Amino acid sequence: MFEAIEYYQSLAEKFDSRILTVPGIVVVILGLCIWLAGLRWRKVLGALAGGGIFAAAVVCIGSFGVNIVLAVIFIGIVVGALIEKTTLGIFGTAAAAVIVLVIASAGLSSDTEYTSGSEEDLLSQHYCPSWPEYEYSDAVINLPQAAEITRKMAWYFTARAIDNIKSSSIIVFAVTVIAAAVAGFIAVLVPRMFIAVTASSLGSVIIFAGMVILLFYKVSKPVNYIAEKSHFYAMALTIMIVFGAIVQLVLSPSACVKAASDKPADENKGDKK
Repeated sequence: MFEAIEYYQSLAEKFDSRILTVPGIVVVILGLCIWLAGLRWRKVLGALAGGGIFAAAVVCIGSFGVNIVLAVIFIGIVVGALIEKTTLGIFGTAAAAVIVLVIASAGLSSDTEYTSGSEEDLLSQHYCPSWPEYEYSDAVINLPQAAEITRKMAWYFTARAIDNIKSSSIIVFAVTVIAAAVAGFIAVLVPRMFIAVTASSLGSVIIFAGMVILLFYKVSKPVNYIAEKSHFYAMALTIMIVFGAIVQLVLSPSACVKAASDKPADENKGDKK
């Protein structure tokens, strides 16, 4: 799997600069907003989470037309905006379970053979696609080709992850269930803190993704650096998540705290009258 990620990195470094710089900056800014102001964006994040949950559900159920998928996503967006706390709680719990499951099941297979073909072939054969025409040093990959490369590589990584999960032991699934149960319990017990941590985690990951995109433009091989110093970057990510959650909780006090802070002011006004 890692060899395939390195291969995609070698191609991404040849994307047209406009594909990397502008989207990279936008992604970093978006990540910063979610990282430090997620609680203030609960409706927006709830809508996005609802759309993502409904989209994942309809994809898992079966193959449907584009119109049906878009309609289901729209319903998910509306539901997520209306009940954002519940939606973000479900999203955070599901995300925690998926992350634990993917990490615990990673590395079960090392097939990195490269080939060309459709998404169906990649899903059934689990071969990594290749583009020999772009492998020479002076190649420049424009937007349509970059989008096609990214889409096919995403299909490949998804297929590998699904294959690894299917090959996982009962222990892995048991750990995943425990992680989901713990996350769900925390979401019910302290919903504001859970939402803050979820938003901070999402924002931190988006910031990292934006930085990787920008480093692709600099041909800095960020994937290799992250792999070589994985413990350092994991610690940095953890610190970012904790800091972002604390900032959100401080800058976005709960309704009870706001009411308590506004009450003395109202009493003083009454005394003056």
